Amino acid sequence: MPNDLLQLFINSDKGAYNQTKTELIEIKSHAGVLIKGAAAMTVFSLINKLLGVFLRLFLSARIGSEGMGLYQLIMSVYTMFSTFATAGFTVSVSRLIAEKDERSHADSRLLLRNSVCASLMISIAATVLMLIGSDFTAVRFLGDERCGSPLRVLALSMPFMAVAACLKGWFIAKQRVTVTSSASLFEQIVKMTVIALFLNVVMASSDDIGVLCIGIVLGVTFSEICSFCYLLLFCIIPERRRRDSTRATESRRDSMRSLISVTLPISLSVYLTSILHTAETLLIPHVFESYSGDRASALSQFGMIRGMVVPILFFPFAFLSSLISVFTPEISRLNLLPDRRPLNSRLSSIMSFVSLVSVAVGGMFFFLNNEIGEAFYPNEGTAHAIRILSLMTPFMYVETVCDGLLKAIGEQVQTLKFSVYNSILRVLLILTFVSRTGENGYLWLLVISNSFTYFLCRRRLLRVTGVKPKWISDVAFPLLCACIGGFCARAALSRLGLASFKASALCGSGIYVVVFGMLIMLFSFERVKTLFKRISDR
Repeated sequence: MPNDLLQLFINSDKGAYNQTKTELIEIKSHAGVLIKGAAAMTVFSLINKLLGVFLRLFLSARIGSEGMGLYQLIMSVYTMFSTFATAGFTVSVSRLIAEKDERSHADSRLLLRNSVCASLMISIAATVLMLIGSDFTAVRFLGDERCGSPLRVLALSMPFMAVAACLKGWFIAKQRVTVTSSASLFEQIVKMTVIALFLNVVMASSDDIGVLCIGIVLGVTFSEICSFCYLLLFCIIPERRRRDSTRATESRRDSMRSLISVTLPISLSVYLTSILHTAETLLIPHVFESYSGDRASALSQFGMIRGMVVPILFFPFAFLSSLISVFTPEISRLNLLPDRRPLNSRLSSIMSFVSLVSVAVGGMFFFLNNEIGEAFYPNEGTAHAIRILSLMTPFMYVETVCDGLLKAIGEQVQTLKFSVYNSILRVLLILTFVSRTGENGYLWLLVISNSFTYFLCRRRLLRVTGVKPKWISDVAFPLLCACIGGFCARAALSRLGLASFKASALCGSGIYVVVFGMLIMLFSFERVKTLFKRISDR
């Protein structure tokens, strides 16, 4: 959602800017509105991600690591088909409606109707294809016939999801981002409620993970339908009250042509990355199975890494991304100015802050891997995976933020190339390296690939802005503080001898954060103070 909001800002303001004082004031005013919207959206996003973590904990306890692996396989195919049904519509609709609103509200309504018709046609085709090919896909590509029925259930959500994507673009263009954010939160609540109802009531006596996966995807499908109804309600009521009788200034054909010209390039790029990502996801269980010789074990390993460990590692990023999303429109505004110094100063401050936090989070997972793993997923053996993947956490966090900042300054083509390069690298390593090393090889693949994209993004940011990484102050010093904090946390836990893993994880994390924070403040107080001032200064 923050990316959709960003695209609206870039495309609605960049063309209008001509370096006059009056227009610059208007841009600043518009940026203020967007920042307020982003801040409200951040709150919804943070709550949504917290609920998502609780949902994964519930699912892992109910269906186990093997069930999580099967569920991840099903969702990988569903994600690819849903990408074909929805890709590009939210961004293109938000951009075009924002432009057409300047001329006529009737033109905006015409474009929304055209986008709904186009998305429905594509989504219905995707639904039919998914319904017809579900059993074939389950057996030939996923290697598990239990995936067939869940895929057919998920196929029914495609048309609702596609139209909802267009409606989200409409609300973003109208600067009503709280509607889209609250719709996502409403969708998550409905999903959790329906899944809990099926797994704990309707299917309470079943332990068949194939049957339980059907209950899960029923919740997913029903939540998508409810989200569509929610958005449609907020769209229809204001339009009926408005009663605008003006006629569109452009023909239906011209409106559709403009929609296609904007949507097609975006969709093609997303399709390419989605196909590569899906191919990577489908390859992993096959490679694990060929290495171990056991299908159930392969699914368990896959589910443990992708469905349990990675979400834990990325959860703290919800707080960081929420903060960064507020400043993304501001970066776009600064990118319009001829003087590059304000932009570079803000980028440097953000990257320094992200590096500091990411090293701190990586250190916490590295030193407290067993306590955190057992606290979230008892007896699932996630500690080893958390320890290895903690090495990629700083790269993953910084690369994700850097990718967003590059898009904010118009480097979307480069970030797409990096994504494609990374997907190709992963597929090659899966076929050559992971096939000989199994689970450990895949863990190190994630470390290598995230490091690879990190260096690509940092190199591109340096080339287009001149913002250099500060290796001593942003990496080496926080890393030293993380090591000291980690050793202090481990020493304290060994003396306390807490019996509960949850208490150990909570206590150890608290000690680690306190020691890390004290060291940072003690040895670089003025720099931290200046950093926060630069980030918060508008």
